[in-house]
Amino acid sequence: MMTDAVSPRIAAIKDHLSEILSRKPVFSADPATHSFCQMRLQWLADTRAIDTAAESALSGTQWYAAEHVLIIDNSYNPLTTAELIIAAYITGTAVRIRTRNHSDWLTMLCGQPGADNIICEFADPAQSDAALLRNTDTVVVTGTDALIRHWRKITPPHIRLIENGPKISAMAICGSDLPAPELILWDTCLFFRSVSNSPRFILLDSPMMAERLYSSLSQVLDELPRLPQHIRLLQMVKARELTLRHVLAPDFRPPVYSAVSGWGLTLQREFEPAHWLPYGFNLIAGDPAEHLKLAAKHWPGQLQTLGCHGRPDLLPLRASRFLRHCNTGQMHNQPFSFSALITPVQNDIRLR
Repeated sequence: MMTDAVSPRIAAIKDHLSEILSRKPVFSADPATHSFCQMRLQWLADTRAIDTAAESALSGTQWYAAEHVLIIDNSYNPLTTAELIIAAYITGTAVRIRTRNHSDWLTMLCGQPGADNIICEFADPAQSDAALLRNTDTVVVTGTDALIRHWRKITPPHIRLIENGPKISAMAICGSDLPAPELILWDTCLFFRSVSNSPRFILLDSPMMAERLYSSLSQVLDELPRLPQHIRLLQMVKARELTLRHVLAPDFRPPVYSAVSGWGLTLQREFEPAHWLPYGFNLIAGDPAEHLKLAAKHWPGQLQTLGCHGRPDLLPLRASRFLRHCNTGQMHNQPFSFSALITPVQNDIRLR
């Protein structure tokens, strides 16, 4: 059940978010990613999103919260850590953090809103993993497979381990119209396509629409945020490999690579992940339901978000094994959640 402390804490953390945003912090060097982070936190501060999540997760049922959570975050999305901090403050959970995104605004968020003495601190970089685990009852790890395996190996069985490893997301476009190009760019390019909600491939049921999208995207590749040099080099090598393959065994359309930004584009008829560019837009024209089944076989248990556009009766959602379906342009806007920090308690006591 919601305790009396929850509502005041929600009000306090929303005020604290507004105060942080008033200082105009920098969230990312990429303007689009910066804008998204700013809008997401403003949405949490100004709407009832947190209140609604609390009412859903913390009302009408018994639960207990983690007492001491350790956040290990090696992802490229600072909001992952930020939203865990917000949830932990509301549930009264002490927080210790080790993250690649140790920025000034996250430090401000870790400061105490209101009078509650809830510990929130960044771990000393020199602190050992064993020391970090001491007095911890929950560990939330976000990052690479190697990072997940490491913490799975060293975390004792009595500590709850929540793993947010790499996942695969995609987009499905069905029917005779395309979503606004900026929605596709938004979903794909935020965080430099380095987070799990970024679409790895785009399915289209219409070859004509696929060609139209291919033509549209090829004209904007140079304008996209410039990828780091080592990624641009890897992209260039892969693009040359795919270009040679297309010459020897032509597919739908040749790959396109931007030497300016490093982003690329492919259009194929077959579901062949080995022939995709790591950073860019991999379009597949054909039966989306069949390709979704192939995706489930290729990445069992790893499918996360499917962005959808088109008539509902045309979308092959029954064939999808993705955990979340949403509209295009909303792939990074998942609901605020307390699930990592609370454990529901089943109450089978019957009154006599």
